[in-house]
Amino acid sequence: MNRKWQVNPEVLSSKIDEEAILMSFEAESYFGLDPVGSRVWELLSKQAATADELVILMMEEYEVNERTCREDVQKFIDDMLAKKLILQVAV
Repeated sequence: MNRKWQVNPEVLSSKIDEEAILMSFEAESYFGLDPVGSRVWELLSKQAATADELVILMMEEYEVNERTCREDVQKFIDDMLAKKLILQVAV
């Protein structure tokens, strides 16, 4: 089963240069994303996507092998999900 993810609408975000700053009212915390994480966040804020879709998009933009990209995207999803910054949506 391929799950789709989207940005939690309760999270505010702002981009400063190439980095995103996220504010979660639920967690009462701020989070900073590096340029690559910021790009994944930007993609998820435009539309829900599966991990596979994110991997394809990121590989088109960055010079990275599929295995590394897949691991990094999954780590990002797991981290954002644990902090309730992204949500699973119905496919």
